[in-house]
Amino acid sequence: MAKELYYAELFEQYEKLLNPNRRKIAYEYYILDLSLGEIAESNGISRQGVNDALRKAKEQLIGLEDALHLAKKTAALAAFGERLKGENQVLYEEFLRTIKD
Repeated sequence: MAKELYYAELFEQYEKLLNPNRRKIAYEYYILDLSLGEIAESNGISRQGVNDALRKAKEQLIGLEDALHLAKKTAALAAFGERLKGENQVLYEEFLRTIKD
């Protein structure tokens, strides 16, 4: 389950870089939590086709994270923000404004 959550986080970072078919299938699997069978039926493809698309999407997501490290950086910023929140509310609010821009 933790591994699937990791891929869901990667999907949220890089979804726009996936091709439309992989993006749709990965969205249905990771975000909507549909089963392979449900995705296959709604897309008119086999379960194996869904599995292949998810495998390729995972490979692409891992490659993107290895190259760009956006998920790792986002997690580090969130952890830093939580520490800052406990220590200095004014700086924390400035931090939030800065990362939202």
